[in-house]
Amino acid sequence: MREKRLLEAAIFLSQEPVKPEELSEKLELPVERVRKLLEELSWDYRDRGIILKKVSGGYRFFTAPDLSQELKKFVEDRPVKLSRHLLEVLAIIAYNQPITKKEIAAIRGQNPDGAIRSLMEKGLIEVAGRAPTPGRPKLYRTTEAFLYHFRLNSLSELPEIKLEEEVGRQNSRSN
Repeated sequence: MREKRLLEAAIFLSQEPVKPEELSEKLELPVERVRKLLEELSWDYRDRGIILKKVSGGYRFFTAPDLSQELKKFVEDRPVKLSRHLLEVLAIIAYNQPITKKEIAAIRGQNPDGAIRSLMEKGLIEVAGRAPTPGRPKLYRTTEAFLYHFRLNSLSELPEIKLEEEVGRQNSRSN
Protein backbone atom coordinates (compact mmCIF):
# COMPACT_ATOMS: atom_id res chain seq x y z
CA MET A 1 0.00 0.00 0.00
CA ARG A 2 2.84 2.41 0.85
CA GLU A 3 4.47 1.83 -2.56
CA LYS A 4 1.27 2.74 -4.39
CA ARG A 5 0.88 5.87 -2.25
CA LEU A 6 4.50 6.83 -3.00
CA LEU A 7 3.89 6.51 -6.75
CA GLU A 8 0.69 8.53 -6.47
CA ALA A 9 2.46 11.32 -4.55
CA ALA A 10 5.45 11.36 -6.92
CA ILE A 11 3.22 11.72 -9.98
CA PHE A 12 1.14 14.37 -8.23
CA LEU A 13 4.28 16.43 -7.45
CA SER A 14 5.71 16.22 -10.95
CA GLN A 15 5.12 19.01 -13.45
CA GLU A 16 5.67 16.68 -16.41
CA PRO A 17 4.63 13.09 -17.19
CA VAL A 18 6.81 10.66 -15.21
CA LYS A 19 8.08 7.51 -16.90
CA PRO A 20 7.96 4.17 -15.05
CA GLU A 21 11.75 3.88 -15.30
CA GLU A 22 12.24 7.24 -13.57
CA LEU A 23 9.79 6.30 -10.81
CA SER A 24 11.59 2.98 -10.41
CA GLU A 25 14.99 4.63 -10.12
CA LYS A 26 14.02 7.48 -7.80
CA LEU A 27 11.79 5.42 -5.52
CA GLU A 28 14.12 2.41 -5.62
CA LEU A 29 11.41 -0.01 -6.70
CA PRO A 30 11.66 -2.70 -9.40
CA VAL A 31 10.36 -1.31 -12.71
CA GLU A 32 7.95 -4.23 -13.18
CA ARG A 33 6.47 -3.53 -9.73
CA VAL A 34 6.09 0.15 -10.70
CA ARG A 35 4.30 -0.80 -13.93
CA LYS A 36 1.92 -3.09 -12.04
CA LEU A 37 1.16 -0.40 -9.46
CA LEU A 38 0.61 2.19 -12.21
CA GLU A 39 -1.98 -0.11 -13.78
CA GLU A 40 -3.69 -0.44 -10.41
CA LEU A 41 -3.63 3.33 -9.87
CA SER A 42 -5.06 3.94 -13.34
CA TRP A 43 -7.87 1.52 -12.50
CA ASP A 44 -8.42 3.15 -9.08
CA TYR A 45 -8.81 6.59 -10.67
CA ARG A 46 -10.91 5.58 -13.69
CA ASP A 47 -14.23 6.95 -12.34
CA ARG A 48 -12.92 9.81 -10.23
CA GLY A 49 -12.68 13.55 -10.78
CA ILE A 50 -8.97 13.09 -11.44
CA ILE A 51 -7.68 10.40 -13.79
CA LEU A 52 -4.21 8.95 -14.25
CA LYS A 53 -3.31 9.01 -17.93
CA LYS A 54 -0.30 7.77 -19.86
CA VAL A 55 0.98 10.58 -22.07
CA SER A 56 4.29 11.12 -23.80
CA GLY A 57 5.59 7.80 -22.42
CA GLY A 58 4.96 8.78 -18.80
CA TYR A 59 2.09 9.18 -16.35
CA ARG A 60 0.33 12.32 -15.18
CA PHE A 61 -2.86 13.24 -13.39
CA PHE A 62 -5.54 15.14 -15.33
CA THR A 63 -9.05 16.21 -14.52
CA ALA A 64 -11.66 13.88 -15.94
CA PRO A 65 -12.64 15.07 -19.45
CA ASP A 66 -16.37 14.81 -18.76
CA LEU A 67 -16.04 17.48 -16.04
CA SER A 68 -14.25 20.07 -18.17
CA GLN A 69 -17.24 22.35 -18.78
CA GLU A 70 -18.02 22.79 -15.10
CA LEU A 71 -14.35 23.16 -14.12
CA LYS A 72 -13.55 25.89 -16.64
CA LYS A 73 -14.90 28.35 -14.08
CA PHE A 74 -12.04 27.46 -11.72
CA VAL A 75 -9.04 27.74 -14.01
CA GLU A 76 -7.66 30.20 -16.45
CA ASP A 77 -7.20 28.24 -19.65
CA ARG A 78 -3.89 29.19 -21.24
CA PRO A 79 -3.04 26.58 -23.87
CA VAL A 80 -0.25 27.17 -26.35
CA LYS A 81 -1.85 29.29 -29.06
CA LEU A 82 -1.37 27.86 -32.53
CA SER A 83 -2.60 29.67 -35.61
CA ARG A 84 -3.99 27.75 -38.57
CA HIS A 85 -0.67 28.28 -40.37
CA LEU A 86 1.30 26.79 -37.44
CA LEU A 87 -1.13 23.89 -37.09
CA GLU A 88 -0.79 23.08 -40.80
CA VAL A 89 3.01 23.05 -40.66
CA LEU A 90 2.94 21.05 -37.41
CA ALA A 91 0.58 18.48 -38.97
CA ILE A 92 2.86 18.13 -42.01
CA ILE A 93 5.82 17.50 -39.72
CA ALA A 94 3.90 15.12 -37.42
CA TYR A 95 2.66 12.93 -40.27
CA ASN A 96 5.83 13.00 -42.39
CA GLN A 97 8.69 13.14 -39.90
CA PRO A 98 11.56 13.39 -40.21
CA ILE A 99 11.10 15.99 -42.93
CA THR A 100 13.11 18.82 -44.45
CA LYS A 101 12.05 22.44 -44.78
CA LYS A 102 12.02 22.05 -48.58
CA GLU A 103 9.65 19.06 -48.34
CA ILE A 104 7.35 21.02 -46.02
CA ALA A 105 7.31 23.92 -48.51
CA ALA A 106 6.53 21.52 -51.37
CA ILE A 107 3.54 20.05 -49.49
CA ARG A 108 2.19 23.35 -48.19
CA GLY A 109 3.13 25.58 -51.12
CA GLN A 110 4.52 28.29 -48.84
CA ASN A 111 7.81 29.06 -47.13
CA PRO A 112 7.67 27.48 -43.65
CA ASP A 113 10.62 29.40 -42.10
CA GLY A 114 8.56 31.50 -39.67
CA ALA A 115 6.36 28.57 -38.65
CA ILE A 116 9.36 26.32 -38.03
CA ARG A 117 11.03 28.99 -35.91
CA SER A 118 7.83 29.53 -33.88
CA LEU A 119 7.18 25.79 -33.40
CA MET A 120 10.78 25.30 -32.24
CA GLU A 121 10.45 28.21 -29.76
CA LYS A 122 7.28 26.58 -28.39
CA GLY A 123 9.21 23.30 -28.04
CA LEU A 124 6.80 21.37 -30.28
CA ILE A 125 9.41 20.43 -32.93
CA GLU A 126 13.15 19.89 -32.98
CA VAL A 127 15.99 19.18 -35.38
CA ALA A 128 16.29 15.42 -35.83
CA GLY A 129 19.55 15.39 -37.76
CA ARG A 130 20.44 16.04 -41.37
CA ALA A 131 19.20 14.47 -44.58
CA PRO A 132 21.72 12.42 -46.61
CA THR A 133 21.09 14.62 -49.65
CA PRO A 134 23.14 17.43 -51.23
CA GLY A 135 23.50 20.35 -48.83
CA ARG A 136 22.58 18.06 -45.90
CA PRO A 137 19.41 19.98 -44.97
CA LYS A 138 18.04 19.77 -41.43
CA LEU A 139 15.36 17.21 -40.67
CA TYR A 140 12.52 18.18 -38.33
CA ARG A 141 10.40 16.02 -36.03
CA THR A 142 7.93 16.50 -33.20
CA THR A 143 9.01 16.47 -29.55
CA GLU A 144 7.78 14.93 -26.31
CA ALA A 145 6.17 18.35 -25.64
CA PHE A 146 4.11 17.85 -28.82
CA LEU A 147 2.80 14.53 -27.50
CA TYR A 148 2.06 16.11 -24.14
CA HIS A 149 0.32 19.15 -25.65
CA PHE A 150 -2.00 16.96 -27.72
CA ARG A 151 -2.33 14.37 -24.90
CA LEU A 152 -0.91 11.52 -26.96
CA ASN A 153 1.21 8.69 -25.65
CA SER A 154 2.88 8.07 -29.01
CA LEU A 155 2.67 9.15 -32.64
CA SER A 156 0.70 5.98 -33.41
CA GLU A 157 -2.24 7.68 -31.67
CA LEU A 158 -2.40 10.44 -34.30
CA PRO A 159 -5.74 10.29 -36.08
CA GLU A 160 -5.64 8.60 -39.47
CA ILE A 161 -6.01 10.98 -42.38
CA LYS A 162 -7.46 10.04 -45.71
CA LEU A 163 -5.87 12.58 -48.04
CA GLU A 164 -7.37 11.11 -51.22
CA GLU A 165 -10.91 11.52 -49.86
CA GLU A 166 -10.28 15.11 -48.77
CA VAL A 167 -8.74 16.04 -52.14
CA GLY A 168 -11.71 14.44 -53.91
CA ARG A 169 -14.18 16.45 -51.78
CA GLN A 170 -12.35 19.71 -52.48
CA ASN A 171 -12.24 18.99 -56.22
CA SER A 172 -15.99 18.22 -56.34
CA ARG A 173 -16.75 21.51 -54.53
CA SER A 174 -14.75 23.56 -57.01
CA ASN A 175 -16.50 22.03 -60.06
